[in-house]
Amino acid sequence: MHYRIITKENWAGVQKMDVFVKNHDKSHFLQTPAWAGVKEAWDWRGILACEGEQIVGAVSVLIRYLPMGFSLMYAPRGPVCDRNDPYVLACLLSGVDELAVAVKALEFLTDPDERSSNEGFRECMLNWGFWEREDAGFDNVQAQHVFRLYLRGKTEDSVFADFCQKTRYNIRVAMRKGVRIRIYPGECGIPEQELDAFDYLMRETGERDHFVPRTKDYYRKVFSSLGLESVLFMAYLGDAPIAGTIGVYSGGKGWYLYGASSNEHRNVMPNYLLQWEMVKMAIEKHCVFYDFRGVPGELTEDNPLFGLYRFKKGFGGTYTKFTGLFVKRYRPGLAWCFEVALGLFRKLLILKQCGGEHKSSRGRAKRRKRAKCTICTKTEGKTTGDSTEFL
Repeated sequence: MHYRIITKENWAGVQKMDVFVKNHDKSHFLQTPAWAGVKEAWDWRGILACEGEQIVGAVSVLIRYLPMGFSLMYAPRGPVCDRNDPYVLACLLSGVDELAVAVKALEFLTDPDERSSNEGFRECMLNWGFWEREDAGFDNVQAQHVFRLYLRGKTEDSVFADFCQKTRYNIRVAMRKGVRIRIYPGECGIPEQELDAFDYLMRETGERDHFVPRTKDYYRKVFSSLGLESVLFMAYLGDAPIAGTIGVYSGGKGWYLYGASSNEHRNVMPNYLLQWEMVKMAIEKHCVFYDFRGVPGELTEDNPLFGLYRFKKGFGGTYTKFTGLFVKRYRPGLAWCFEVALGLFRKLLILKQCGGEHKSSRGRAKRRKRAKCTICTKTEGKTTGDSTEFL
């Protein structure tokens, strides 16, 4: 068994990797070469584990170059392989180590789409020099806790029947109140007015929920890079756009990527109808599951994000905990300094959204009135769910 490191210029290698990833049981759209097109501020390498000419494992690595010639490497939801096979894992991680030397990486991070109960995989990663960072909220790059709705062998009627009574009721409320969903597959090109509407709603949502939204150009890159695998769903009440979501359907699986809603007309429950339309598309495409993505790990009712948990739980999915974020430091001292600096930068960026409701007192942050961000008290708010954008 041997590994190969490929670049974007190796068109044949990229195509073979894309086919392998999308047809593997552990496939994830964040591990496709196409996702690197969304993250254009990052460089990209693909590492392939091969037996002869046959690919048996792959990992898509994003590389962010830092000052003084150093870099950060990140493999979102990777690697794609039989993670219970130590030989394949060792082959891929050997390739990661070689790449780290070539790009002077401070550290390598990966957050596999692997259940936390897989102790064999965890042991292999720890033996290879990684440490695991657990996460009860949204502090890691990708959420460690999600809801997944498994769809194999199910129909629309059976899936709808498994929703909780309140969720079914709210979907019917949206229909009865006249909410209509417009669907735009990415490969057809998203009308500019719809992209403008989604961007406006996302900025309105960011202002309301205290997170930093993406730019319109970022969403445009999602559609241009993922093409037919990306879909924009827009909810309208009459002629007014009131909510929108972006879904990804790749490798026989479906994911909720981003969502936004207006401050107005929330009583007509557009978000429930949007999710139902996204689930129906996953059923139509014969997806194995539809992933609602991140929910908090602390499931008490006083958790500020418990409402998000309750909303997603209402669709009958399975609460799933993945392994944490695995980190391997190649230059421990510099990596630690970088992590501290990045953490401070993220806090400052998010604190900016809270309207300056902080006051120092004897070296401690003190709240003047009810704080409005996750950094202050963890009492409300949420982030975009992909902290690589802060780098």
